[in-house]
Amino acid sequence: MFVAGPPSTGDGGRLRVHSAAARTFDEPTGQALNPTLPGYLADLTAPYGVAVRADLLELGVGHSYGEMCLPLLAELVSEERPADLLVLATDIPDARFGRATATVLSSHCAGAPLGFTVCDQGVLAAFTALHVIGGFASTGGARRAVLLVAEQPIVYHELPVPTQVPGRAVAVGVVLETAGPGGGVSVRRHPKPAQDGVAEVLAAEVARLSADGPPPTVVLGSRLAELVGDRGLAGDIRAYRGDQPLTGLWLELVRGLSGWREAGGRVLLADYDPTPGYLFSAAIRFDGPPEEPSFSSAGLTRPGREPSTRVRPGGRRG
Repeated sequence: MFVAGPPSTGDGGRLRVHSAAARTFDEPTGQALNPTLPGYLADLTAPYGVAVRADLLELGVGHSYGEMCLPLLAELVSEERPADLLVLATDIPDARFGRATATVLSSHCAGAPLGFTVCDQGVLAAFTALHVIGGFASTGGARRAVLLVAEQPIVYHELPVPTQVPGRAVAVGVVLETAGPGGGVSVRRHPKPAQDGVAEVLAAEVARLSADGPPPTVVLGSRLAELVGDRGLAGDIRAYRGDQPLTGLWLELVRGLSGWREAGGRVLLADYDPTPGYLFSAAIRFDGPPEEPSFSSAGLTRPGREPSTRVRPGGRRG
């Protein structure tokens, strides 16, 4: 169930993006060939008349979000800079059942942070997680937080409704710290627009951010890119058009972080999910170079393997 209150006005920009990294996984990381899994799934799906994918179970395929995210924690969080909060955002279910994955990750993270998961919100889960992190930071409860965004392509049962399944198993980690002079992050949940009004709402947000400076670089998630393209948007517009519905937008943050930080200015990440019908955006302000390297692409595919399209003014793509 997706529950949302009145439109938010942002979290005041109390956080800044410190570093980010991503990994892709081709080999299974879950509970491959677990003999108890067929019975568990049969009981789980029986009330809904959904068939279990015995073929996938026999192959032992699947990816566990815990094992996917552990390398990111090892890279991004150290004993010298421990985390206070860890939030995992997912859409497709984990391939490993029967454990609280965020709690497991917290136990392996420097600082043993409070950890929990945001799910059942489609591609907007990561924005909700970021909004929650901002809420903790505004109370002084999280000086350093880790946002983990993960998806994997294996579902052990037939899908009862059409669902976009990712092409690969991908995990993205973003470390956020309470903002000093290094910029800020502000998340907004926009009024619930009809699909034909999404472009207008997004254009208004870009105009708002452009009122006191140059237009932000706008990065659109795949769902939003399908709806609006570059209609009515000023400035540098980039659209993720690959097959990672949840992580694709955040992969673009990892890839662009170093350049955006060096250049300064603002970046607006935005996506829309038609099922709950909400548009979310995250405005990130960069005021200067990082204290230390902020980008890692280890495990990512070669440039060009994950499609990202830059839309220039006038609609030309390059």
